[in-house]
Amino acid sequence: MNEEQELMPEDTGRDHRFNPVWFAVISLMIVFFLYQAVGGGLTVYLFGIIPSSDQTLAFRFATIAAEVLFILVPAIFLSRIQTMKWKELLRIRKTDIYFVILAAVGVVSLEQLLELYLYLQGLIPLPGPMQHLVDQLQRTIQETYKVLLTAHGPWEFLFVLLVIGITPAICEEMLFRGLVQGNFEKSMPRRKAIIVTGLIFGLYHLDPFTFVALCALGIYLSYLVSVSESIIVPMVGHFMNNFVSAFVLYAFHKDSIIAPSGGRPLSVGYIIGWSAVLALIFVVTIKLTEQHSKKIREARLQ
Repeated sequence: MNEEQELMPEDTGRDHRFNPVWFAVISLMIVFFLYQAVGGGLTVYLFGIIPSSDQTLAFRFATIAAEVLFILVPAIFLSRIQTMKWKELLRIRKTDIYFVILAAVGVVSLEQLLELYLYLQGLIPLPGPMQHLVDQLQRTIQETYKVLLTAHGPWEFLFVLLVIGITPAICEEMLFRGLVQGNFEKSMPRRKAIIVTGLIFGLYHLDPFTFVALCALGIYLSYLVSVSESIIVPMVGHFMNNFVSAFVLYAFHKDSIIAPSGGRPLSVGYIIGWSAVLALIFVVTIKLTEQHSKKIREARLQ
């Protein structure tokens, strides 16, 4: 099988009821309205812009409910409308543990690379009024995430993982890598479907400060589901990304694994050195993933 054949959608026949691209776009609009407008509106009504400390538990339960009711349930419902083979569309199938391990290592290395990028991005000066507005918006986002992420003991930390790790890993992957990418791959080359899905993933989070990083993560997760043909692999990757952030904050009170303690500024040598190491690890995981995928395809043809 040559590279061009690998990049084109599989010939599954017309097993879908509607135009795949338009169905994916309309599905995104529906879920966006439900999650951002309905869910977000209810959240602001109940908890305000930034929840208070005594609202933490209720806010976390509301976050889980919003993900399940306004992302997961619609994703499955819409998939069943589009095709009777909805489990195939969502790629709900077992996977190889080797794919899972590579995905976990790849996501962690990429996440830390992106932390370095975000650090450098934060050093870019902005005009005075714009900087004030950006700082204010960023503080609001950080305070909201702080309510979700802060844990004062191991049991609370496990609940935090359910809220920001397990729930979004399942719900968001079913939507983006399942419903959306599954439809895109029926009408466009896989490489294009991977990139478009990743960009939409970044846009969907409505966070201008982490947009580039979220797009990079989204593209990698989209690549993982395409190469492994199982939604479980990007779910594990998504979970690992959120788990590492939560664990490092809980255990070490830092924003990332490689960030020095005390908030000290990073030296040029430190940034270059870590970037080289992390990029090497990430490239190796990609190479090993490709080799394993090729091995599986060849085994199927025998």
